[in-house]
Amino acid sequence: MSIGSLKSLGSISPVATYGVGQTTGKPAQSFANQLQNAIQEVGNLQAGRDQMIEGMVSGEVTEVHDVMIAAKESQLAFELLLEVRNKLLEGYQEIMRMQI
Repeated sequence: MSIGSLKSLGSISPVATYGVGQTTGKPAQSFANQLQNAIQEVGNLQAGRDQMIEGMVSGEVTEVHDVMIAAKESQLAFELLLEVRNKLLEGYQEIMRMQI
């Protein structure tokens, strides 16, 4: 594979991927909205995992690796959400311990 064919795939830029630093004129989402979207995404991943498992048990899904990938992706997303929750809780507790 030549380097020219790699360049034709386009650049993978964090700015383009995650929208950091873009000035599109749209207001930025609040943290609460982003957190709510993340929770919904984790729920969707878990529902997809459950469907894949049910499909495997019923014989509709024959590829075991697809089921395992869906399960691992769901697990990682949930663990990340749990860590975010733990950090938020630690921050709240630290603020509550502050003396005024």
